[in-house]
Amino acid sequence: MKIMVINPNSSLEMTNHIRRVLEQIKNEDTELYVTCPEGGPLAIENAYDEAMCQPGVLALVARANREKYDAVLLACFSDPGLEAARVISDIPVLGIGEISMHVAAMMGERFTVLTMTSKRVAAKEAEVWHFKLRDSAAPVRPLGMSVAEIEADEQRARRQILRVAEEAAREDGAEVIVLGCAGMAGYAEGIREKLGLEVIDPTSVALKVTEALVKAGVRHSKAGLYARPQNTGCTV
Repeated sequence: MKIMVINPNSSLEMTNHIRRVLEQIKNEDTELYVTCPEGGPLAIENAYDEAMCQPGVLALVARANREKYDAVLLACFSDPGLEAARVISDIPVLGIGEISMHVAAMMGERFTVLTMTSKRVAAKEAEVWHFKLRDSAAPVRPLGMSVAEIEADEQRARRQILRVAEEAAREDGAEVIVLGCAGMAGYAEGIREKLGLEVIDPTSVALKVTEALVKAGVRHSKAGLYARPQNTGCTV
């Protein structure tokens, strides 16, 4: 199977990091193409960044359809452009945020999302509501680090994740921790052992779910929400 993995920001460093992590865990028969739009924001850290990256994301989704990929995976926890991409796509388009939160809700009584900074907490809480998972979610907790800082200092990021996750477990009753950024791909394993709780790496988990859905032949319904618009010039 062929899967296009889109890092919606334009950071080649993060794109290459995602590629390295996913190449290690993909199925033998999976061909991955990990890419990012040209000219978009270097990081997705606010609503403006999310909006600015979407034209590039949608162009890549259209390309994946033309080139007969089996699925597209958006490797950003905010899932920017996800629903619009599903409208123009005849192949499954999945987002790491949506997938990881649903998986987390199945793996424990309460999960918490660790986001970058306090400015992103409200947006992540809104995403929890959007996916109808509020009853399963503990409060979102910020790490106090930007995406660039996480890329630049992995060891500091790991220390922050461990500290904040311990607080979420102790104070909020969180049983599952969701690492709320694709830049933390590959971090879960070492932290899981130290923490003694389940830790979800959204990018890795979402790839395995995407592979499973492709093998099962499951696609988005085009009967309603994701029906292709008529007479708008929409093409893939």
